[in-house]
Amino acid sequence: SKATVSVLNWLPRRVAPPPPHTTPYTMLRTALAVLAVCPPALAADGARFIVRFKDEAAHRSYAALTVQDLANGTIEVDLPRWHAVAARLSDDAVAALEADTRVESVEIDHRRSVQAHAELEPRGAPYGVAMVQADQVAEAAAPSKKLCIIDSGLDMAHPEFAGNGNIGGSDDPAGAGKWSEDATGHGTHVAGTIIGVQDGAGVVGVNAAGRLPVHIVKVFGRRGWAYSSSMVGALDECVDAGATIVSMSLGGYVRSSFEERAYARAAADGVLLIAAAGNDGTTRDSYPASYDSVVSVAAVDRREALAYFSQRTAQVELAGPGQNVVSTVPLKGYGRGYGTKSGTSMATPYVSGVAALVWNHVPACTAAEVRRALGATAKDLGDAGRDHSFGHGLVQARAALDALQASCGAGAATPEPATPEPATPKPATPEPATPKPATPEPA
Repeated sequence: SKATVSVLNWLPRRVAPPPPHTTPYTMLRTALAVLAVCPPALAADGARFIVRFKDEAAHRSYAALTVQDLANGTIEVDLPRWHAVAARLSDDAVAALEADTRVESVEIDHRRSVQAHAELEPRGAPYGVAMVQADQVAEAAAPSKKLCIIDSGLDMAHPEFAGNGNIGGSDDPAGAGKWSEDATGHGTHVAGTIIGVQDGAGVVGVNAAGRLPVHIVKVFGRRGWAYSSSMVGALDECVDAGATIVSMSLGGYVRSSFEERAYARAAADGVLLIAAAGNDGTTRDSYPASYDSVVSVAAVDRREALAYFSQRTAQVELAGPGQNVVSTVPLKGYGRGYGTKSGTSMATPYVSGVAALVWNHVPACTAAEVRRALGATAKDLGDAGRDHSFGHGLVQARAALDALQASCGAGAATPEPATPEPATPKPATPEPATPKPATPEPA
């Protein structure tokens, strides 16, 4: 059963024009006063919007007017880097803001969801590591390129991650909870694919030596979805943490101009953005993956065939293993800590993990050069050349590293032998019991 993506695809009602002699400023004050004293009614009638102001001064002046709003929870996300806020607004408030000369834009804050469904079964060696040539490239001795995962958090109590001092994170300011906890299991599964340690127990990730610096930003709680404004806030957290690679196993089907602008700026500033193409098995674009600044990732099975659920669009750029992928799941409520999931969510960490693996050997290369090399060296699948199903093809770590060392690898880190040194053993985890029937994960 495929997980569906929830989106808001309606527009707010339009209201009658304001009475004569009403200025945008007084309209705004009136609307904000209503919001401040009537939050229960607002929750029932208000939709969530992103309000962007023309400059920092306008943003500050608005914030000064809305102290009571903030206390009542009307404004849900403040995005100072973008001179913007996300808030639940009535029609009157929307009209007032649109008429205010200090406001650049008001747009609906669209939903973004995880891109996976669960199929729990006994664990084993992840087939994807060899498929993407990660077993042919060991981690650099001192990785400097940090990877950020925007997801549902990470179960730091899991033996695969406990004690790893290279993992940090940020809690969700909108209330999804602590980054070191994971109610859905989605983010923990993604992280295991990237940094599962090769130590003779559990699963092996793309970066298997336990040295990759990783930052976790939690945006999803138990419900499995958040808003595009939360994605922008999470991106800011990644950038502030020093990440140069951002992995996003999530998406939604409505484009956001505010979100698109944020990703474009991050890419221009040297951040490599990677996201799931979507799980509906159609030709519909999913966002953020379908923004030009983001690498869109399709999913293949162990036979390198396109997964039945994988989106097919002109924006698909690379493919990764995404069907019946074995990785980590939280210890509490998910059996014995290992299981399989399917989705473009599972393919995405293979691509982002490979990007981190190779880039840390050639840190002098730029994000744009790494992106081009991943595409140029991918294993062509399907129709010759780039196509809508596989993009350039299946990501290949060894081939990409060779290309980067030949083109921009001056001063690159000296590669280690292909077999990483064993890390400190994790506590023993018993084998899971007989597999349960597949249970779809909530969208």
